[in-house]
Amino acid sequence: MPRAWNLIREAPWYRRAAFSDGLRAAGFRVVEGASPVGAAGDVLVIWNRYGGMHGIATRFEAEGGTVVVAENGYLGAGGTSPKFDVHPGGPKGHHYYALAIGGHNGQGSWPDGGPERFAALGVDVAPWRADGGHVLVCPNRPFGYPGRAMPDDWADRTAERLRRETSREVRIRRHPGNDAPARPLSADLEGAWAVVIWTSGAGVHALLAGVPVFCASAWWVCKAATSTGPIDAPTLPDRLPALRRMAWAQWRLDEIQSGAAFASLLPAAGQG
Repeated sequence: MPRAWNLIREAPWYRRAAFSDGLRAAGFRVVEGASPVGAAGDVLVIWNRYGGMHGIATRFEAEGGTVVVAENGYLGAGGTSPKFDVHPGGPKGHHYYALAIGGHNGQGSWPDGGPERFAALGVDVAPWRADGGHVLVCPNRPFGYPGRAMPDDWADRTAERLRRETSREVRIRRHPGNDAPARPLSADLEGAWAVVIWTSGAGVHALLAGVPVFCASAWWVCKAATSTGPIDAPTLPDRLPALRRMAWAQWRLDEIQSGAAFASLLPAAGQG
C-alpha cells in the first residue's frame, strides 16, 4: 500500500483530518508523526510551498514521491471567495480548496475535464466591459514558491509604471490578509477598465465581471484568459476554457474527505 504524509496544519480551521480521511479512502496508508521519505507511489500533501515546506517537498520529489499542494480554492459556488467562505464558522463540506501536483495557482499540474465542474458553480460570465474609468492593481501576499513569489514592492512599482502609460486613475487594492475585507472586491470592480495582478484570485472575479485582466507573473490558474497589449487597448480572449480548467484545480471539502479528489488527481492511487 502506498504511503501518504499529510503535513496540513491542524489550524486554522482544522482541515487536516479531512485530508487524512480522503487519503485513506483513496488507498493510502497515512503515516503520522514521521519525517516524509518519498518513493515511487508515495504522496506528500502540504499547504502552499513556502518556507521549510519547499525544501521538504523538493527532497520528497527527488526521492521519487509525488507532492500535492493545497491552498484556498479560486471560486466558490455562486461566485464567493473560498478564502473568506470559512469565516467565521469554519469549513463546511461545500467549501473549495485548490489541489495540484507540485504547486498551485497554475504552478502545478492537474487533470482537466469537461465543463460540468465550472457549470456547477452557478456563476455568470458577463460580457467584456466596453468602458471604465480606473485601473485596479490587486497584489497577493508576497510569499509562496521560492523564486516565484510576488516581490514585496510589486504593487507600488506597477502602479507607478501604469501612471506613465495611461491617463486613467490607477488604484491599488491591498490584500486584506486572512480576514474578509471591509470593502468588497465587487465595489472596486465597479467602473474598472482593467485589473492588473501578479497571481491574485481577484483576477478570477474580474474575469467573471467582464473586466480585462493583465497578469504580471508567468503563471496563474487562469493565465490563458489574461489580456495582452497596451493597458488602454487590451486584448479580449475567450475566458471559458481557462475558467473551466480552473474548476478542475479545486475540490470541495467533502470531495477531499471522501477520497474523490485524490482519486482524480492521482489516478494510480491505491495501486502501489
